Amino acid sequence: EAMSERFSVSTQTIRRDIKHLSALDLLERYHGGAGLPPGSDKLAYSNRKVRNAAAKQSVARAVASRIPNGSSLFIDIGTTMEAVAEALLDHEGLTVVTNHIRVAAILSQRHDFVINLAGGTVRHSDQAVTGEATADFIRRFKVGFGIFSIGCIDNDGELLDYDYRDAQTSLAAMANARHVIFAADDSKFNSDAMVRLTHLSEIDALVTNCSPPDAILAKLKANDVALTVAAGGDSKWGQP
Repeated sequence: EAMSERFSVSTQTIRRDIKHLSALDLLERYHGGAGLPPGSDKLAYSNRKVRNAAAKQSVARAVASRIPNGSSLFIDIGTTMEAVAEALLDHEGLTVVTNHIRVAAILSQRHDFVINLAGGTVRHSDQAVTGEATADFIRRFKVGFGIFSIGCIDNDGELLDYDYRDAQTSLAAMANARHVIFAADDSKFNSDAMVRLTHLSEIDALVTNCSPPDAILAKLKANDVALTVAAGGDSKWGQP
């Protein structure tokens, strides 16, 4: 229904197109939607890792500064989360739950960190672990901080992702974190993700590399969400 509305065509047309693309192995159909098949976006992930790298690193440092030594935390998937993991290496005694193999590998450099890696299906393109088993594992933990990436922050305050399965895993982690922090560089403001994850009113803090657009800033203030604007990194919205 969301795709039908977005592209101004009937749901029957969308279903036919998805079926056709799936038959060509260009899409993978699953309950609730469709996404790229495993292994098809490896290059895209490597491109995302270098895109806005300076901004992601500044955001990651600002996120890390909010985490006390000895904390328990969940770390989401994505290139920004890899930067967060790197920024946390100077901390001591962290207990981490994650469904991202790359994040676990980075954090395993510290022998005083306890790392709990969720089980499930490994996505080859980015080494994220996904699926219902992943969400079930995450629900077993209550953490002090949940650190999340996001595909899009819309002007209406909606937080959107690209993959339905990733969104379900993030929701499970959000429900079990006492303090929910979203980290996003300015490319995430009003981008093209379309899977609803949550709303700004449901989070505690947003860390970004520049002041958000006025509409988003108003939603943050209206919902008493703490905003941290990190220093460093280019911004199309203005200087931090």
